[in-house]
Amino acid sequence: MYKPIYRITPHLLNLIDEISALRAWIGAATVKVSWLPALQKEAHSRAAHSSTAIEGNPLTLHQVKAVARGEKVGAHIDHEKEVINYLKAVVWIKKNTRLKINEKNLLNLHKILSLGLLSEDKCGKYKQKQNYVIDEKGIRIYTPPNPNETPRLVGELIKWLNLVETQKLHPILICAIAHHRLVSIHPFSDGNGRLSRALSTWVLYRHGFDNQHIFSLDEFFAGNRRMYYLKLQQARELDDNLSCWIEYVAEGVLNTLKDVKKRIEGLHISSKTDISLSSRQEELLRILRDHRHLKVAELQKILKVTRARVNQLITPLISAKLVVKEGESKATRYGLANSAR
Repeated sequence: MYKPIYRITPHLLNLIDEISALRAWIGAATVKVSWLPALQKEAHSRAAHSSTAIEGNPLTLHQVKAVARGEKVGAHIDHEKEVINYLKAVVWIKKNTRLKINEKNLLNLHKILSLGLLSEDKCGKYKQKQNYVIDEKGIRIYTPPNPNETPRLVGELIKWLNLVETQKLHPILICAIAHHRLVSIHPFSDGNGRLSRALSTWVLYRHGFDNQHIFSLDEFFAGNRRMYYLKLQQARELDDNLSCWIEYVAEGVLNTLKDVKKRIEGLHISSKTDISLSSRQEELLRILRDHRHLKVAELQKILKVTRARVNQLITPLISAKLVVKEGESKATRYGLANSAR
């Protein structure tokens, strides 16, 4: 029977208090906004970009967003497929939040992540050969359990996840423990990291910790890949005492929610003006927030509208001094005004 080792530290309790306060603020701020669907799409893209980037996928966030829109970005087919699969996994988790975490569903999630990247006999199937975790220099740093032990160990983790006692724990604890345990079992020939991060998201959502699906914990892990792998390995070297790892994940949740708060504050522009912004205008302002300056043709491509429609959307924003126009004729570019930042 799997029984995780950890300690609830004062630092962890402080982190959870801060997280609770931020969640309350975000929940109150996003209940009635017209731009919630766009924020959710943004979070999905950020999750796909971050989780695949951790394992070396070279696509930029801008390219991932393009892939999410169904566009080709000229990257290697496997890199695009990896992103597409992760986006599908995030959508699957969102649709099946309340679905029980069992072996069948976990194997299906791995299949979604690996379809077209692994041979059919490896998609959603446990490894048949021993695998290893190596660092960026190619040095072996961890030897996972052998294939014969995999079904039993995964079964024990799933049983622990569904215990009544486990349901009473804070979602962050369950998420962190499940993430570390699954990636340490390393049950598949490939995709273990992506699956473990997807599982941690599933656990959070399943326990009501979803914040309307507008945050991506994977962003925090990708922000410092070296630290992410260091923390994973550190817990293993401490005889699987997960106290430091859980604190690290909690810090990640806190930082991620702080970023979400900043994005929401950046979208509360309508409260500072006398004009009522349409969802399309809010989307345009978000785009300009992420890019210093853009030409009309670039806005056309991103928004998928005509030149006339871009001008129709942007003219009131210029009048309200939310957007500034620079240059003339073909050299004209638009950017977010300082008052709107």
